[in-house]
Amino acid sequence: MTRAAHAVRRSWAGVALLTSVALTLVGCGDQGGAGEDPVARPATARAPVTPTGPATTDAATTGAADPVVMPDLTGLPSAVAGRRLGRLEARARIGLSSDWGAPVAVRCGTRPDTVVRQDPPPGTPLTGRVVVAIRTAAIDLDEFRGPCAPPDGDLGPVTGADAVVARQFYRFAADPSLGAPFAPEDTWVGIEAGPTSVRLGAEERGHLPAWELDAAYAESLGPFSAPDLLARTGGYFELHRGVVGTCPTGDDRAPAELAGLRAITLTAPADTVAACMEWWGVTLFLDAADRIRGVALRQGAP
Repeated sequence: MTRAAHAVRRSWAGVALLTSVALTLVGCGDQGGAGEDPVARPATARAPVTPTGPATTDAATTGAADPVVMPDLTGLPSAVAGRRLGRLEARARIGLSSDWGAPVAVRCGTRPDTVVRQDPPPGTPLTGRVVVAIRTAAIDLDEFRGPCAPPDGDLGPVTGADAVVARQFYRFAADPSLGAPFAPEDTWVGIEAGPTSVRLGAEERGHLPAWELDAAYAESLGPFSAPDLLARTGGYFELHRGVVGTCPTGDDRAPAELAGLRAITLTAPADTVAACMEWWGVTLFLDAADRIRGVALRQGAP
């Protein structure tokens, strides 16, 4: 299996789990649209109809609610769309299920992990059992590898100089020829606190295969690559100070070789994470001059 195929399989196994969780956890909050009614309904209510005889069955006379219609999910982050469908099923009880198929390849301009296609289309009345087909966006590194610069890509909470370093490393991950502020020493590259690690010199850092780590990790098989993971984000990530604990174990240890260095961690945006399998983190360890001394990949597990 190629690295790209393995990544797609992992990504869409996670999306399937996302939907399952969303459809069974009734009442979860919608972080991307707080206060919005997840069940779209006709904008204009029908006027009451005066009964004319026993055959009259208008919904207004029987007390039935207006028919539920399909909401517009396009553009929503995957976790938000999953929660929206879960709330729709909880309120409407129409036997709603979903099919999250293969992602749609995109380049800059479309945020990865957001809905780009849905069927039924928005406004379709939902009656009986309905299977909603959803496709989300994904950057295929075999088709496109280059840095994107989305104006809303810095999702916080850390900004300022640390955000500049994180953005430089993202751009390097997408295109190593752009460089990044690495320390002159060899760069420590590994998984979490270091059960698997390598050291890369200046020339090796520009060679993407050198970043691949072959290991069994997070209930998956490698190779794992921090540059590949970041390149697929399209520049959308959150930045936090320190080592963010791995989901679900909470492991926030630094590698022994990098203990004492300041750390910042790029993570998956919260609105794309509904289960630990969708979470990831890349921790950068910085020296006193804010140069990168180490890079630790962290990945959530089911």
